[in-house]
Amino acid sequence: MKEQTENPDINLLKDTMFDLPNSVILKIINNSIDLKNYKIKKEALNTLSKCLSLFILYITDGALEHCESEKRFTIFVRDILNSLNDSLFLDIYDQLKTHVAIQEENNKKATSNNNTGTNITIKDAEGGQNNKNADENDDFDILLQALE
Repeated sequence: MKEQTENPDINLLKDTMFDLPNSVILKIINNSIDLKNYKIKKEALNTLSKCLSLFILYITDGALEHCESEKRFTIFVRDILNSLNDSLFLDIYDQLKTHVAIQEENNKKATSNNNTGTNITIKDAEGGQNNKNADENDDFDILLQALE
């Protein structure tokens, strides 16, 4: 009997956990697709939100498999791209790969223009890791910028 009273709370938690904000979804749609005289019902936005959440979880799960196969604990852009490729989302894979390459090139130009010899990370100042690890952590930032 106690389990029945706890299930609605768990379902409510799952519903709120997987909902992306409708405003974000509408912004993405309006920036990418010309809707002209069309409207999107709230139920359709909620469905899109759940689809996007599931897609993110699916691709992340594939990226985690790549991390585990290489015995790493950090997801890089290449893991996400490999997951998209493995899942046969080839159009998305090609577009993201192009955007990531452009973003990497822009980042290289920006760092070469701003390179004054004083670029050290906090971890370097403490005697920790080198800039190579910082560059690898920037992979995710590059992916996020490509998605914008």
